[in-house]
Amino acid sequence: MTRTLFILLLLSSLTALAQAQQPGRIATDYEWQLAQPGKTWFRDKLAVGQIALVSGRKEKATGELLQVLTDIAFVPGDTTRYLAAAFRVVEGERIHSEVLVDAEELPELIKSARYIAQTALAIQNSTREETDISYHTRAGFSLEFKQIGMSQTLQVALPDPFSDGEVIRSLSADQLKMFSDLLDLTIYSLNHQHGADLKVDSPK
Repeated sequence: MTRTLFILLLLSSLTALAQAQQPGRIATDYEWQLAQPGKTWFRDKLAVGQIALVSGRKEKATGELLQVLTDIAFVPGDTTRYLAAAFRVVEGERIHSEVLVDAEELPELIKSARYIAQTALAIQNSTREETDISYHTRAGFSLEFKQIGMSQTLQVALPDPFSDGEVIRSLSADQLKMFSDLLDLTIYSLNHQHGADLKVDSPK
């Protein structure tokens, strides 16, 4: 009887994990923790900074912001902290999209942002047939770079909460640098204020 109960509990746990990894369902470890029943969660979202988005050759302001926040959760009375970052595209009080990134994903994300920035600068005066560089987090946030000929595009993509598509917004090279700086501040905050142990290789 005990063995049967153990097997049933194991199968139930594996099923929950499999469902959490399906598209449109819980995507990150942080979200999985928050979804566990029978727990009271205290959760803090703290703004790190934001980037005013622009569009067109003249880089006209769109009124939208790309926001970066820390997201910290714990069960009252428990010393364990669960850590993540949140990225949002907002316009006034309207949130077009928000996606969570596990804290452990941030070092690779910032390395990717720096690599894309360095590569874009290095090849901007060369003609490329088609060059793509991208980085995707588990929950669907992505950084994307493309160069065709001598034309370059940089963009971020977040899941569209109202469809199966994406909310895609362009970034300039300077804004990608700003995004990298915000990621650096996010990692610093999680390490020094919340006890994370996130390590990022020093830029070359």
